[in-house]
Amino acid sequence: MADPILHLKRVVLPFQEPTPAIDLVIHTGEIWLIDGPAKSGKTTLFKVMSGLIQPHGGEIILFGNSLRRISNRTLARLRRRMGVLLEGDGLIPSWSIYDNLALPWRYHDLLSEQALQQTLVALLQQFDEEEELLYRVAATLTIEQRRRMAVLRSLQNDPSLLLLDNDGVASYLERLMPYLQRRLDDHSLALVLRGTAAMARYLPADRLHRATLRAGTLHLHANPSHLDQRSVT
Repeated sequence: MADPILHLKRVVLPFQEPTPAIDLVIHTGEIWLIDGPAKSGKTTLFKVMSGLIQPHGGEIILFGNSLRRISNRTLARLRRRMGVLLEGDGLIPSWSIYDNLALPWRYHDLLSEQALQQTLVALLQQFDEEEELLYRVAATLTIEQRRRMAVLRSLQNDPSLLLLDNDGVASYLERLMPYLQRRLDDHSLALVLRGTAAMARYLPADRLHRATLRAGTLHLHANPSHLDQRSVT
């Protein structure tokens, strides 16, 4: 099997009280559905996996790089291979959707303005969204529309690792699945998302792994070979 895209080695989440270490291995082609009660540490786990915050202990290996041993510049480069959506939509309300989506492309000077427009129009068309939404101010959209645009922002660079810690994903998942399924089938994507057991009906069973987080401890539901037994109680 190929090297994991993300490996949590004896990772201790940054809680006030010590928690058991988590050992988690995620490969391309896999979906991990993580649920758990409120205040169990789900968002903390997603932030740790994305390198946004540091754990209290252990090591995170992302795309073969230890996050303890890399520069901020290298971490920024690795993050360009990821799509991350945390709670809330993260859109700048006074900006158009176009400018919100264009921000990372412009910041890294990756595309000309003409190519950028073509890219963003194609993005909305791919997911059956109306092109006119691009030119709407974010604050004028409905909550559901904003959620969908935020999801598309996390997908627009065809990430190799997609971390979705957002309630709005559930209502959009069925529309996303043809794209996600293609990427999973050719092993160019690993998907980790927060959600409930009900979301599993939209996800391919042969790709799916489930775990529950309680008070910073990860409990496995399936495929125990992917999770070190020391982190399962």
